[in-house]
Amino acid sequence: MAALITIGACATALPGVVRATWDLNWLGALQRHRDGGPSAPGLSGQPGCTLILCAHNDLAALQAHWPAWRGQRFPDHWQTEWLVVDDGSTDGTGAWLEAQVQQDERLTVIRHAKVRPGKKDALSAGIRSARFERLVLTDADCRPEPGWAHAMARALGPDVPQDGQQTDVVLGTCLPQGGPPQLHFDALRVALQYAGEAAAGRPYMGVGRSMAYRKAAWEKVGGFQGHADLPSGDDDLFVQDALMQGLTVELAPAPGVDEGTSTLPARDLADGWNRKRRHLGTAGRYATRDRMRLMADAALDPMVLLGGAMGASGLFHSAGWIPLSALGLAFAVRSITLSVFSRTWDSAGRAGLLYNLWGPMRWALLASATLVNAFTSSPTWTQRAPTKRS
Repeated sequence: MAALITIGACATALPGVVRATWDLNWLGALQRHRDGGPSAPGLSGQPGCTLILCAHNDLAALQAHWPAWRGQRFPDHWQTEWLVVDDGSTDGTGAWLEAQVQQDERLTVIRHAKVRPGKKDALSAGIRSARFERLVLTDADCRPEPGWAHAMARALGPDVPQDGQQTDVVLGTCLPQGGPPQLHFDALRVALQYAGEAAAGRPYMGVGRSMAYRKAAWEKVGGFQGHADLPSGDDDLFVQDALMQGLTVELAPAPGVDEGTSTLPARDLADGWNRKRRHLGTAGRYATRDRMRLMADAALDPMVLLGGAMGASGLFHSAGWIPLSALGLAFAVRSITLSVFSRTWDSAGRAGLLYNLWGPMRWALLASATLVNAFTSSPTWTQRAPTKRS
């Protein structure tokens, strides 16, 4: 009987061991990517780059972040274009942009009549009008450091493939600065996940707040037509389409001192929950292997907590220390991975040992948003509850 109890305790501890191993694999891949991964090469000739920004009633955010976006620095031999798509704004954005364009010859403004939620139509109009092959994308509520756009564009590499390979899509990270700590924890955890998977050679998504790709890559996958029925997905589902077409998707090099970018946080927990629900609405379009991997990852955290609770309950008698130790191991490894990742990829660098205590709340947020999506028709729910930036 004692042997059976010990076997049960070991089985209950298994999720904690798997969780720790998985997180360490991400950390190792990210460290290798930072230290010896693909570097951003120097480009010969006169490379060009178009920075694209879509704005819908984002006047306050544009005015606040305009100096950072328009102040992006490039070497003298680069040709650059700043392009803004006014996506049917009614808050004075159009008039303000018109004033900017009058005094800025490198700024292009496109008027787009908004007819449906989301920014895919506006972004498509911007991409078609872009002068250059390299496209660097962000959102109006993001504040990039001076070297961010150049680092992203440079990561695409030369226009002529080398050894038959060419980087088509570059994934950056963009984390919120400030806001509720539990939502920052969720954003940091998601960034660790998709960046870690990309560094390990298994990219599956990106964020439109920090992404670069070639215009030819966008055209090859048919733009956003594969998911035109969804208001969202111009970032993660585009990456999925690119992978299905055999295009090369890489994680951007770890940002230098002046190469990162950040975004405004969710206003409160309700806003954060709605954002989560909206983002999860695209997960059903992921490749099966990616959905299975994400489901397994999401299931591990509650299983680790359950195992620890069972160990503490006395159910396994003297063997209860086994699942409790696995819980402690998973907690310690997660704290280390988040802390190291935060120091490298997050300018706030807020993650520490106790920061990991937000994990159970993150899982509750994920579970509740998933359940609501499961019992709500999609994509119509996203159209019933558009965000300010839809």
